[in-house]
Amino acid sequence: MPISQKHKKRFSIRDRKGVDELENFINDHIYKSSQSSALKDMSDQLEKNRTILLIDDDKDMIEIGRKIISSAGYNFVSTSTGMEGLDFILKYKPDLILLDYIMPGLNGAEVFERLVTSQRYKHLANTPVIMLTAKSEYDINRSALFEMGLAAFLVKPFGHRELINVIDNVFILHQVKQKNKELEQKIRRSEYKYQDLIENANDLIYTLNLKGDFIFINRRLSTLTGFPREDWIGRSFFDLVAPEDRIEARNNFNMTLRGKARIFEIRLICQTGKPLYLSMNINPIYEKGEVVGAIGISRDITQRKKLEEEITELKNFSESIIQSMGSGLITLNLEKKITSFNNSAEIILGYKNTDVIGKYIYDIFPREQSEKLVSTNNSNYRYPLNREVELTRKDGSKVFIGYSVSSRIDNHSLKVGTIISFRDISQIKQMQMEVVRMDRLASMGVLASGIAHEVRNPLAGIKTMAQTLEEEMEKNDDRKEYLTRIISQVNRLDELLKSLFSFAKPQQPNRSLQHLSDIIREVDVLFEERLKKKSIEYIKKFEENLPRIFIDFHQIQQVFINLFLNSLEAMPSGGKFEVTARTVETIIYPRDRRKKTFIHENKESLYVEIKVRDTGAGIKPEMKKSIFDPFFTTKPQGTGLGLSIVYRIMEEHQGEILVDSEYGKGTVFTLLLPTEE
Repeated sequence: MPISQKHKKRFSIRDRKGVDELENFINDHIYKSSQSSALKDMSDQLEKNRTILLIDDDKDMIEIGRKIISSAGYNFVSTSTGMEGLDFILKYKPDLILLDYIMPGLNGAEVFERLVTSQRYKHLANTPVIMLTAKSEYDINRSALFEMGLAAFLVKPFGHRELINVIDNVFILHQVKQKNKELEQKIRRSEYKYQDLIENANDLIYTLNLKGDFIFINRRLSTLTGFPREDWIGRSFFDLVAPEDRIEARNNFNMTLRGKARIFEIRLICQTGKPLYLSMNINPIYEKGEVVGAIGISRDITQRKKLEEEITELKNFSESIIQSMGSGLITLNLEKKITSFNNSAEIILGYKNTDVIGKYIYDIFPREQSEKLVSTNNSNYRYPLNREVELTRKDGSKVFIGYSVSSRIDNHSLKVGTIISFRDISQIKQMQMEVVRMDRLASMGVLASGIAHEVRNPLAGIKTMAQTLEEEMEKNDDRKEYLTRIISQVNRLDELLKSLFSFAKPQQPNRSLQHLSDIIREVDVLFEERLKKKSIEYIKKFEENLPRIFIDFHQIQQVFINLFLNSLEAMPSGGKFEVTARTVETIIYPRDRRKKTFIHENKESLYVEIKVRDTGAGIKPEMKKSIFDPFFTTKPQGTGLGLSIVYRIMEEHQGEILVDSEYGKGTVFTLLLPTEE
């Protein structure tokens, strides 16, 4: 990554050869690359028990400096005038001085000049000084100050981290300079030792001219790339860079020639053909204030890149598993914000990933549902908790999910979030309800059969005796009316018993291929007069070339008689009655048919879909789920068995009957009947 503008070079480069050139580079490298592992060891060795003197007439700056410097572990001393600052230098003998450039009385430049030239301060003249200023670099003769030994310039305003970095780096530089002074004579006699250090460094060290040609390369080039370094002296650095990275390398080099140090990553060409990743740190080389080339330190990061790629690959692999799971998966952070939402979760709940990521779960689902979804008995639970809850989908519909909740644990065994894994169990719940309902119907059927058998014989006797008495009475006998009523009620009970027998012991359908139009035609004859009497508009729309349906003619006729009768009774004052039929290709899933079923266009089987629609009173929402239950009726004289028998007949035919009704507007019954066995 490139170094930002605020990290531009701030140290002077003296015109020295050999060791001095290396020292100047280290100076620049320390400041701009304090985060690199090569210098962290040196930074870690800094003694924090040092005293820093701040000379600044700005009280706010003194207070801010106190907090920043003290928090970094240094001893802090301050004063607000230049003269007092010189006294403080003698008194406290600080390890580093922060000196404001503009002050009343003696300004920063004058204080610094006295410090480095006056005999009074000779023993402290080498104390590193960082000049602070809010003025632009064009207003100050920096070169003169640097030539006098100024350590660094720092332009206000600056950040906390930047100030501490500069202080730490100046101390490092000061250590280097002090060490170099102590060993200067030895270095001159043993110059080869430093050459050895560069040659055998674990990093690639090199210098480039203004064209980008190699002037010097250490031995590390050969061990990294396999190329003899002698072959590359005088050749372009860019020829060594992988073609796809040459533009980036050229751009960064050009910025270095403009005086900006650069840190970036590129690939080099190797004899083996494998990519070699390097972290490049290139700094300008100055002579008499002009950039004359660049010096670089580059570290092999191939192994790190490989690990990063493996981590990325593992992350992508894990993500692909999560996204391809059949179960929905939602993860939350500790604030209950959604951090992931896989494909199955989108399908089950109807939300897109982009709709929910970053939002609180309470903003997606009603609070009561959300609380059930995330609540646990133990905030540090590790093991999944299996539960069921009904959630509201994005379209407002309801879905039952079976889910497990577990904690997301970090490397320190601390909870960092929640993982919710779930499946849509709506169909299972509906099947369970259907099983319960069928068990209840079976029990009621057995009971009804027993009652019908016990009641029918006495009723037959009552009817016979009533008919005999009726025949023996005179025609004008008023008591004959009572006998007529008795016989009528017995007949009504007999019809009820027949319905009970049909419900309790339904006959297996004798199925064959039949035309729907033939069935409807016969039913029309039965209801023709009633339709006219009630002024009901009767509309019939059948798709052309309807295939024949595989049914029991008389049982399906009974289905339509029941449906026609219900519709007519729902429209006592007239209305519109419509029967339509069309062909559909679908698959019928077993489910609770009291709830609306959606047609799935899976091209599995061919069905005829018949809709019987009326504009009658409709069905109240709370009653709709019970209309197929035996003995449930809204009619004063109804038995409550008509639609139960219809429902059972449709089941025996492997068909389906659905109801959709809006109270006060009308009802639609939808039937699906198979066209083949």
